[in-house]
Amino acid sequence: MDDEAHEAIGRPAGDGPEDSSNLGHPAHSHLDRLLDPIRRELKPTAEEMARLESVERTIKTRLKKVVPTDVEIGLMGSAAKGTALRGNQELDIFILMPKSWPLDDMQKKGLQWAKTAMRGLKTELNYAQHPYLKVHMDGIKVDLVPSYKLHNFEKLGSAVDRSQLHTVWVNARLHEQGRDDVRLLKQFFKALGVYGAQTRVEGFSGYLCELLVIHYGGFAQALHAMKDWKMPVALDPAHHHPEAAVLKHFPNTPLVVIDPVDENRNVAAVVSRTSMSRAVLASRTFMQEPSRAFFFREKEVHSPAKLRQMIKARGTKTLVLFMPAPDLVEDVLWPQLRKCAQSLIGVLERAEFRVFGHYFWSDGERALVLIELMEDNLPAVRRAAGPQVWLAKDVAAFISRHEKDANLHVEHERVVAIAKREGRTAKEVLEKAMKKAERIGVPAPFARAMRKKTWGTAMDLLSAQALREVAADYFSRRL
Repeated sequence: MDDEAHEAIGRPAGDGPEDSSNLGHPAHSHLDRLLDPIRRELKPTAEEMARLESVERTIKTRLKKVVPTDVEIGLMGSAAKGTALRGNQELDIFILMPKSWPLDDMQKKGLQWAKTAMRGLKTELNYAQHPYLKVHMDGIKVDLVPSYKLHNFEKLGSAVDRSQLHTVWVNARLHEQGRDDVRLLKQFFKALGVYGAQTRVEGFSGYLCELLVIHYGGFAQALHAMKDWKMPVALDPAHHHPEAAVLKHFPNTPLVVIDPVDENRNVAAVVSRTSMSRAVLASRTFMQEPSRAFFFREKEVHSPAKLRQMIKARGTKTLVLFMPAPDLVEDVLWPQLRKCAQSLIGVLERAEFRVFGHYFWSDGERALVLIELMEDNLPAVRRAAGPQVWLAKDVAAFISRHEKDANLHVEHERVVAIAKREGRTAKEVLEKAMKKAERIGVPAPFARAMRKKTWGTAMDLLSAQALREVAADYFSRRL
């Protein structure tokens, strides 16, 4: 299911009540002259809309032929709220069942109907909060999601169900200018690389963009506020909690945005400190000097020769672990790959290697962890600092462990040993640790994948286009 699938039923009917939003048309300014053409560029074309609506009608017609009369079919996501970006080739259609049905029946029957209705089309079973069917029709990806039909949050059956309530709440507060501003904010974040609630991005979801525009009153107003954000930030668009209680309710979180339809949910829970910080800095820079480049950034493409030169010029050492990607859904694979990378870095740091930086990547078939080091070869010996001399039992135990070391002496008040290092290269240290990978914190699927690992360096990334993009992203990244 795409990032904006968890929204609501129905399509915006006009611009909503005139007094339901504070998103008015400000006086035309220099900023408007910059943004107005971009607003038009981001809006789906009439041809796109007609194509999407044709696929939507076809899918709904097929579904209505197989579902009972008490089951409804509803459009969700950004298409249902009129906030989709131009080029969007995805639809989210929910199969809405009575709340009285058991959860297991709701999911199984919904998938069964979807498979029956889509017979003859290319489909695949995917998972989010629960299973759903992905269908490909006329170049458009359509997610068919079993769900309960809801009227209020108190009767929520599964996390997916609140999508319906999101649309009702958003559509009551966004008019056409507001929808245009949501698209601006989405594109701003997309160009920055922080758009999307997927775990590989840890960024701002489409629904979160809508809430920010509604809460602050527009795109420019949101950026004006964001440029001054200081962690932690707490927003409560529907005023569920007293201001002081919001952060207390969600401690140790950089950004809290209370879901208007669920006072116990933080819509921004997935936003990482890095993504939030990049948004703050970009907002500040844009407000100081607005530019079209913030919305349409051209990806810098480096030749293998240029990348090779950049890597050599750093003077560091790189180690790249290549392995097959475990068969996991994306939102499980990326957190586990992140944990895998962190576990390997921990091993190296405990062995006294100085880690300069790291990067991890997967395309679903392959996975890699790149580790950049200040050095990849350490001295044959290491300094082991022991206990203070007056701690008799601890000193005796330390001496017993190091009695075969050539150098065992006292420095100030501590016993110190100069011990032989078990592994001198980063690869040696990791190879030993990875024999029992789960013990160092590597998730089991990646521990198994490591049995088919290969080693390389950053230079090995230059042989294929996808891997060159990995090298370029790490070695030439800029604000």
